[in-house]
Amino acid sequence: MLIRTLCARWLALGLASVTLSACAASTLPPAQIKPQGLSLEQAQQVLVVALKPQHYKLDKPGVFIDGDLADDNGKPPHPGYFDFSLGYNDPKAGATEYWGLFSVSVLTGDVWEINSCKRLAGPALKQLQAQIMSRTGKTLSDEAGQRQGLGCEDDK
Repeated sequence: MLIRTLCARWLALGLASVTLSACAASTLPPAQIKPQGLSLEQAQQVLVVALKPQHYKLDKPGVFIDGDLADDNGKPPHPGYFDFSLGYNDPKAGATEYWGLFSVSVLTGDVWEINSCKRLAGPALKQLQAQIMSRTGKTLSDEAGQRQGLGCEDDK
């Protein structure tokens, strides 16, 4: 229970670290995924699972995930997705470097880096996405039209 509480606190702070990475997969039990889809916190957990096999150093001090990306009316830029920025606060340079902008589908857990239009993949992510789709009853095919709003094309 203590580990789950600590993981939740790390996620609430939006900090990406070894602790956050280790927590992500274990704090998203399939039974907690609602038929209407992921919550913001759950989508962030999916993103961390997606980022682990990538080249990002999530355990580096100063790395953060910002999930408050919305317009002035509180609406996300991409309907049906939660958007997150991933970056690094360099304490030596006194600067922030943004590493990417990511969209996570509420209904399938599909993850895209939308600046490069790259769909993220990996065995742990695919397993998690299968659990999400099982709970929501949606598939990647169901979202084909909605994905066009990202400005990215599906992998050929």
